Amino acid sequence: MLVEHPRRIERYGAVRLYDVVRVVSLNGLGFEGGDGTLYYAGLERAERLARETVFVVPVKDEDLFTLEGVISGIPQGSWVVIVSASSRSPVDRYSDEVSLAKLLSRTADRKIVVINQRDKAWGTVLSGTKLEPLLDDEGMVRRGKGEGMILGVIAAAALGGKYVAFVDSDNYVPGAVAEYAWAYITGFSLADEGEVMVRIKWPFKAKLEVSGEIYFRRRGRVSMHTNSMLNYALSVARRIETDIVKTANSGEHAMSIGLALGMEWAGSFAIEPYQLIWLFERCWLEEEACPFTPAGVTIYQIETRNPHIHAERGDEHILDMIASSMGVIYHSKLGAEPVRKRIRNLLEDYGYEGEPPRPRVYPPPGSEPPRRVFEEYIAISRDAFISA
Repeated sequence: MLVEHPRRIERYGAVRLYDVVRVVSLNGLGFEGGDGTLYYAGLERAERLARETVFVVPVKDEDLFTLEGVISGIPQGSWVVIVSASSRSPVDRYSDEVSLAKLLSRTADRKIVVINQRDKAWGTVLSGTKLEPLLDDEGMVRRGKGEGMILGVIAAAALGGKYVAFVDSDNYVPGAVAEYAWAYITGFSLADEGEVMVRIKWPFKAKLEVSGEIYFRRRGRVSMHTNSMLNYALSVARRIETDIVKTANSGEHAMSIGLALGMEWAGSFAIEPYQLIWLFERCWLEEEACPFTPAGVTIYQIETRNPHIHAERGDEHILDMIASSMGVIYHSKLGAEPVRKRIRNLLEDYGYEGEPPRPRVYPPPGSEPPRRVFEEYIAISRDAFISA
């Protein structure tokens, strides 16, 4: 993959945030260096980084055809960790996912793990530990995308990954997943110090109309609000206007394992914007409390070429995501009164009453030794699968 060399950067304490760079060519083979305006990781380095990256795929009742396509876009040398919150009845969709994983492990030589997010074994392993807040009143890990991603981080660290990458399971285009993987690897290759995060900005989100036509939407219905509000909050706090954030709700993102283990995480749909908010708070506003200094954290935003085509959600789902995302900013140290007022006005326009919800926040996944937690879970679980 050939990308523009990062040009514009803004510094927030120990956080270095680069503006969006675009993918110039999906295939950089044969690139000879140019004049320094473009960057190519190189095949040998990319292969090494792929082997060091664990891909986490959160799943909930996804069609097996779509899930298999997503897995096919992930580099062959990488571990794949499926974290499933799929139903067990009336149809046992989770067992179908395990069957698919076993098939791909055998026929496609895939290194693959399947974890049941609602497995009671997690209650046994996490109860009495610093990660016990992940459990609900039934002693099982809470439902939510963020909670599943935390389990994925634990598995990635236990498997020896130096990087962890997230890919949504409802992506209809395997080639888009492959492009995300290359973008992650390119971002990792660019980083020369400290921890690193790579966040994907898709060029278009394609909506399949009932008529069979496709409409290519440039902005997401949630991300356009979260990006705008987070930029406004940063502008108010720094007293310098900015539009640097373009990936506040980026479900496709990746990071170094040290960063993933050292951050606090939010649950449900608050997870993606909370990562940025937490870094701005700890490593800028409370710089002395940042666990990643002095080397700091570098964040790359990469705009890919493939459109993002996935299942359309209802309006109620969209409102929940907007409210959750706004709640992250509203209840943070970046939530000055002008910011809160603007958020309340936005939510009122959508018919949402009252303040947005406060995000549920969990301790860093590294609060407990990941290898011990993962190995204990695998040892007692009747649901989990890990390829030999």
